[in-house]
Amino acid sequence: MNVKKIIDSVALAALMFTIGGCAMYSKDAVTVSNETEAFVKPANIYDSEDAAVVVKKDVEAKTIQLQNISTSRRYTLHYDGTTNVFDKNDEAMSMQQLKEGSVVTARFYKPEKSLSYIKENKDALRITDISNYELDLKNGKITVGGESYSISGNVVVSSNGKETDPMELNAVDEISIWGYQDRIYGINVEKGHGYLRLQNEDYFVNGWLDVGDKVIRKIEEDMLLVVPEGTYNAMVSNKGSSAMQEISFARNEEMVWDLGDVEITVVQTGKIIFTLTPATAKLAIDGREVNTSKPVELQYGLHSMRITAEGYDTVAQYIKVGEPSANISVELQKSSEPEKQETQKTADVENKDDDEPDENTVNKKYETRKPDQDEEDDDEKDKDEKDKDKKDKDEKEDNETSSKASDSDAVASSSDKYKVYIDAPEDVEAYLDGSYIGLTPVSFPKTAGNHVITLRKTGYQTRSYTLQIDSEKKDVNYSFTELVEREE
Repeated sequence: MNVKKIIDSVALAALMFTIGGCAMYSKDAVTVSNETEAFVKPANIYDSEDAAVVVKKDVEAKTIQLQNISTSRRYTLHYDGTTNVFDKNDEAMSMQQLKEGSVVTARFYKPEKSLSYIKENKDALRITDISNYELDLKNGKITVGGESYSISGNVVVSSNGKETDPMELNAVDEISIWGYQDRIYGINVEKGHGYLRLQNEDYFVNGWLDVGDKVIRKIEEDMLLVVPEGTYNAMVSNKGSSAMQEISFARNEEMVWDLGDVEITVVQTGKIIFTLTPATAKLAIDGREVNTSKPVELQYGLHSMRITAEGYDTVAQYIKVGEPSANISVELQKSSEPEKQETQKTADVENKDDDEPDENTVNKKYETRKPDQDEEDDDEKDKDEKDKDKKDKDEKEDNETSSKASDSDAVASSSDKYKVYIDAPEDVEAYLDGSYIGLTPVSFPKTAGNHVITLRKTGYQTRSYTLQIDSEKKDVNYSFTELVEREE
């Protein structure tokens, strides 16, 4: 929105007297009537005001790019020592402290594209340092603390002072958001993500990796995992043996952990006493049901735990064993969807019944002949043999037709196997949820849900994208921007 600064004649006259000279102010420009003197625009002169989002700043060039909230129009303004910068509480702040993605009120002078005043908009929605949120780019929503907000189609997403694609946001990122009412116009990545690659991991394959309780993953060959920015204790474990190392991860940088050089601890076990409510609950560790009436002995390291009870919500999570003994208490919550559970249970029974053979069905291969049939004369036998030959021929034709139909059904069935294609950039390593899937262009089976695609090439910056794959019966194609070369 644009508004015109109104300056009354008394203030203008006083201003002219102060600067010494006869000046005139119009809605478009300030002109100098004294041709022998240069005119310097006084501070705080402006002819426009906007509610805008900070896109990016250039401290060296002293410029700032803004995006109008209403029109999404972008423009760049110059600032200097006379520009007033305030936070939402009217406290003075530096331009460096003003974050990209924040919603501001900006006053500027159009003819010179100069910024006179900028302030964090006091009426704007502002939620900072969020680590627990759900981002749904497909439907343009973000959920924070149970509250859902719409995301503007022209949302500004910034990371390390640079604008980035919203798809590059990852669930491990810590972000701040700005908007009006229930619509988000700016997102700033406060803590981003880096990448972890394991080398000489053979001993630990099929074991577990834990990065500061933030990333827990079963170890396989050729992994490239997205990990949160910061310093964490990383632990690998397998068959009771483990190794640990403190690793610092920088944003968008790849760290390599060589497990061939780590000191591996001897196999150790701990005894865990489980207290479950209700008492009828069943516990499975690493997929195997265990008896909780006595301490459960588990090897040191990570284990998957699953607790179930009829009429209660299932609890599934990881537990870390690192002490000789420990107690774990879990109280299940009563399920709010008993009818749904009963329906599922019934469906499971029905499916099981369908798979079981019918007891009344007799395989024709084991049928026996009756004794009186042996007394047939030759003519009848010849006739029967001819009939049998004809029947066999008909059955053969029927079988061929059936086989063709089955092949046709197989083709139809295979057509239900849809894929996701990564077309660009070409000739880069592609990882699906941390697992290597090949060099691009590449494809993988389509599975609905959130998936992370990571693209890597030696000498270039690694990038990852969060894809929200739908359940529609059709292929999906993605093309991403070229990777950027690393700076020496």
